Amino acid sequence: MFFLKKNYFAGEMVNFINQFNADNKSLYMNLRLFPLHTGVWEGTYTRIDADGHKVNQWKSRLTIRMYDGNKYQQVNQYFWPDGHEECYDFGESWFDETGTLILESPRISGRSWETRDSVCLIWTYKNRPGSKLFEMIDLIGDGTHRVRNWRWTQDDEFHGLTMIDERRVKTMEEIDPQFWIDLPGMRTAGPSRSDH
Repeated sequence: MFFLKKNYFAGEMVNFINQFNADNKSLYMNLRLFPLHTGVWEGTYTRIDADGHKVNQWKSRLTIRMYDGNKYQQVNQYFWPDGHEECYDFGESWFDETGTLILESPRISGRSWETRDSVCLIWTYKNRPGSKLFEMIDLIGDGTHRVRNWRWTQDDEFHGLTMIDERRVKTMEEIDPQFWIDLPGMRTAGPSRSDH
């Protein structure tokens, strides 16, 4: 009788542990690259048209965090020399069971995933039907410097590039919690200079 109870208890404990692990699985703990891109990144965006001419350039600050096992949030702040500023909060995104990041916000719809060395992203601007952008993100040097490029397409036409050079200035743990509290009052509403 004791033997049966002991085995029953052991079986229930295994089931409990398995269920606990399933319920609390931290997908991002299994990701190699996404966690390395969290924190605050500052840099420069340079927009190049399809003929290779620079048509726009602005400074940037991106704030990125991962939390609650499979949640991801990114906020892009842009600054132009004439004082114009934009702030885009892409809201709560999530990693699915394959480790693909699902991005759905009022501004964009897309998917992002890790390759061997790069993070790749394909997305569309919701206000530009037929748009499709292809992004590659790579860390260089000691991991506090990264380079990114966007390849712009509209329907079946190539519309140029955006080149991005960034340095990490804070880790995720160093982000001031007040930033997330103040964020709703910072968001841009209206036309954007950065989405064309």
